[in-house]
Amino acid sequence: MRIVIAEKPKVAQKIASIFKGLKLTPYKKIRYFKGDDLAVISAVGHVYNLAETKKSYQYPVFDIEWKPAYLANKSAAYTKDYVELAQKLAPKAKEVIVATDYDTEGSLIGYNLARFTMPGKPLYRMKFSSITLPELKKAWENLQEFDYNNAFAGEARHTIDWFYGINLSRALMSALKKAGMFKILSIGRVQGPTLDLVVKREHEIRDFKPEIYYVVKAKGKGVEFDYGKRMSKEEAQEVYDRIGKYATVVDIENKEVEVMPPVPFDLTTLQTEAYRIHGITPAQTLKLAQALYEEGLISYPRTSSQKYPPTLPIRNILSQLEIHQEYAERLLGKGRLRPVQGKKEDPAHPAIYPTGNYKPLEGQAKKLYDLIVRRFLATLSPPARKAITTVTIESNGVKLKAKGERILEPGFMEIYPYVSLKKELPDFEHGETFPITKKLSKEQTKPPARYNEASLVKELEKKNLGTKATRAVIVSTLFDRDYLTKEGKHILPTEFGEVVREVLKENVPTILDEELTRSLEKKIEGIQEGKMDKEEVIDEAKEIVYNISQEFKEKEEKIGKELLNAFRAYSDKQEVLGKHVCGGNLRLKKGKKNYYLWCDKCKEAHPLPPGVPFKIKDNKLMMKKGRRFVEFRNEQIDSMLA
Repeated sequence: MRIVIAEKPKVAQKIASIFKGLKLTPYKKIRYFKGDDLAVISAVGHVYNLAETKKSYQYPVFDIEWKPAYLANKSAAYTKDYVELAQKLAPKAKEVIVATDYDTEGSLIGYNLARFTMPGKPLYRMKFSSITLPELKKAWENLQEFDYNNAFAGEARHTIDWFYGINLSRALMSALKKAGMFKILSIGRVQGPTLDLVVKREHEIRDFKPEIYYVVKAKGKGVEFDYGKRMSKEEAQEVYDRIGKYATVVDIENKEVEVMPPVPFDLTTLQTEAYRIHGITPAQTLKLAQALYEEGLISYPRTSSQKYPPTLPIRNILSQLEIHQEYAERLLGKGRLRPVQGKKEDPAHPAIYPTGNYKPLEGQAKKLYDLIVRRFLATLSPPARKAITTVTIESNGVKLKAKGERILEPGFMEIYPYVSLKKELPDFEHGETFPITKKLSKEQTKPPARYNEASLVKELEKKNLGTKATRAVIVSTLFDRDYLTKEGKHILPTEFGEVVREVLKENVPTILDEELTRSLEKKIEGIQEGKMDKEEVIDEAKEIVYNISQEFKEKEEKIGKELLNAFRAYSDKQEVLGKHVCGGNLRLKKGKKNYYLWCDKCKEAHPLPPGVPFKIKDNKLMMKKGRRFVEFRNEQIDSMLA
């Protein structure tokens, strides 16, 4: 029997649909597809995890092994039937075809299930970038040798991240515990440099010394004209004083420019655009895109490529699209279609594109799918053309300018209207004179902007920290650990996060070293390319983590005290609303069913509305309403405060 391993049950069902005679067969709580000489089974993500060979609570530890996930973690009990089914079919297996996602994670998932349940069986690869029936059939007809290098790179990354994450997180928690407090903390190979990036940016903002400058502007016919120069106060005043009450148009310059369509989506660009246009966070985008892929609606989203495959059936996709049909039909009538291509490539998968399949969607999934379709159509569209108009006016010898833009031919902007343009100017005539009002403004240079979730993920990609699949998760983890917080869309470190970073920087700076992290990432990529040895790279990481751990142990007491003091100060600010009338602290606490306010001195408690998250910010009680937190007050709470 030939055994096909899919990554998830939904994908297994799609793969099974290309074969005749397969029957949906129950096995305990799960199902698989079985024929006389073929079976399609599934993993459910990682069904094997790394765990200590002998459980301990010490650090550093390096004695680890792959175990079935249900033995390594009680919360993974649902994976047991998938592993046992593979073990049951193993004696009948002639060869194994891995049909998981074609990347390091997917290859490792399939490799582990195959090697541990069906050892010694020949391995082959079914490679595809979308789960449409034509592509699945083509992949089946063109089976490849198994991509061992992908799997080895995935194994190396998991092993190295385990060494870093478990040992360094245990070191942090051990230090805090010895100081007298238990709290779940974590730090990792990419978490450390990411936290460092955010704190550095915050320090740049705080240390920024603005430079004062002056600008002169004039307004007429509803248009603001700019002198176009930053000046000292004296120079600006002299220019301002010269400007009269009227100005004359002395020059009108019109220039036509071509605006090229956007390049195809890779994952990072999809995440940044989804955030910019729809406010969907990078983590949400990845989750939604994965679901769209598993439904067969889009190609595989975890890609770095901005190029479509040469064999992509563009016309077939356009003819099948259920949304923006009219626009797609217009493209079909234009003869040869040449999509715009970007520079970035990915050996595993092409850029993201809609497959042509469709099912009704709602909410954010609908918005994301619409964005992907629009981007695909835009890449096949002609450039836009716009006119840039520059009008120069003169008043008593002082010249000021205004620029405006006007669309001449919308081109791709008709379907992808997310391009910012300068405001269109009204009509002006050469020699025209009109009244103006002048303005002298004092301004100052601005500090660098804080990151938002999308720009931070983009920065991590730029610095080659983490992978396209993990960057958004790393950012989310830093929020979960109370290292980062948000003001609106902007990310900033919490006071606790800043102290964690400062403690690490002072005592074990290697944890924050982005160059070291980037170097390891390149070596893992080298394994994937067949240029590096897996065991050598793992041994190098092991030595790094060992040295960090020894350095940590020498300073554990000092680190623990600093972390404890920082967390207590941070916790008080997060929990204490203010002084109770009795003199105690009125704290926000979370019960089993709802939040409540509680005095740590007289023990008076006041329940808050159930089923709604609360938090303290700037000594105000905030209640979540929709996607935002708003201040919550009532008379009883006000009466409790001193």
